Amino acid sequence: MAVASFNQTISHSLAERHEALWLRFNALHKDICAIAAKKPDALVGESERIVAESLIHDMRPFLQKPIEPLPVAALHFAGLAVQLGQFLARLEDFENRHAYWDGKRLCRVWRVNGEAIPVGRLRQEVKPFELKTGDGRNVRELLAKRMAQRDRRIYETGFESGRAARIGPPAPNTDPYL
Repeated sequence: MAVASFNQTISHSLAERHEALWLRFNALHKDICAIAAKKPDALVGESERIVAESLIHDMRPFLQKPIEPLPVAALHFAGLAVQLGQFLARLEDFENRHAYWDGKRLCRVWRVNGEAIPVGRLRQEVKPFELKTGDGRNVRELLAKRMAQRDRRIYETGFESGRAARIGPPAPNTDPYL
């Protein structure tokens, strides 16, 4: 299943699969690069080879041009590091083709069916939309102000109730001129 054009929407599940695969690829690539830096000509173990080949196989929906047959993992750590780096670049190419910068949210989002969702692996802080009233005032600020006024009123009522319980009710006003 190859995806060929820019600005094409993808499903939520494909975006989630991409993010999970990118994280696994990135972690494996880091580990393999660390080993390759020390022993570039060492042979790749069976477990590393199986993990690498399964990740490469899981890449199939994210390739712009299908690879038939999919390559096997390289025999040496240096070669596997290069191979994983190339597939990681293909994952980022897929992301570049199916994600964009959302100026309202101030983050990178997936172009999916329905409302766009932020690219989760970037751990972006999504800026909430600013709600405005008809005359342009910020609704969040008005709500915060009203909540503070309500809290202040509750405090004052509680304070007066406590004061009345301690001293008793206020003395009646006996001033004839009031």
